[in-house]
Amino acid sequence: MKKLLFLSLPFMLCTFQSLAQSRDKALAELVEAEISFASTSVEKGIRAAFLEYLADDAIVFLPEPMNGKEGYGSRPESSAKLSWYPAYADISNSLDWGYTTGPYEVRANPTDKQPTGAGFYLSVWKKQPDGQWKVAIDQGNSYPVAQIKAEAYKPTAGVEASKGTAQDLLQKDVLRVQPYHDETLIYGAGQYPFRYKKLSIEPASNILYTTLGHDISPAADMAYTYGSYIRGKVGEGETGYYLKVWKAIDGGWKLVVHNLVPNKKQ
Repeated sequence: MKKLLFLSLPFMLCTFQSLAQSRDKALAELVEAEISFASTSVEKGIRAAFLEYLADDAIVFLPEPMNGKEGYGSRPESSAKLSWYPAYADISNSLDWGYTTGPYEVRANPTDKQPTGAGFYLSVWKKQPDGQWKVAIDQGNSYPVAQIKAEAYKPTAGVEASKGTAQDLLQKDVLRVQPYHDETLIYGAGQYPFRYKKLSIEPASNILYTTLGHDISPAADMAYTYGSYIRGKVGEGETGYYLKVWKAIDGGWKLVVHNLVPNKKQ
């Protein structure tokens, strides 16, 4: 028995190394797709880039959630320049579902040296039947241009496989106290994203979430939810839309990214 175990160790090690290499390759391909998307936005324009890289059933927020191709397809091409790059990325163990997030800048005209707007975007990607990566859902959040700073790309390391259920996901999505963990990225309008572990006090628990849609990776280890929210009293508080990315950690869903975007009319 000991001899058999000893002989099987090299095979197990090779298997783990192969899986890690496959994951690293798939994640690199996802990030390359994001970089290509951003390059197309600069070279061909915002509308053309989104129409090329959005999946047919993609959801975008303009500002309400809607079909992305219908939303951008009905808009004229803008003269503004939108540029961005990924700062963080992760991929499901199914290797066909993942997310990217990072800073973006907006310039009223392509030749402008100074940006007029800035923020962080959040995109969930899905590999299509033809093998191409396409954006499944996308939402951005803004902060003052004075807060712009350079970010270095940081791929997220793989973790031991864990699975979550749709029932648990939808139950946790509407909790007043969200299931954060130390590395959860929290986005809020007007402020630079930060990690949950950097908080000195707990986030507000007076937010009412209404789930409008969700999706789970084929490996059931990553997911997203989106919907509307009210912060404070109904009819009086801040309203807007949210996009959350989740990961199954230790058998339960934990927030990876929490993004709230208030309605601008408030």
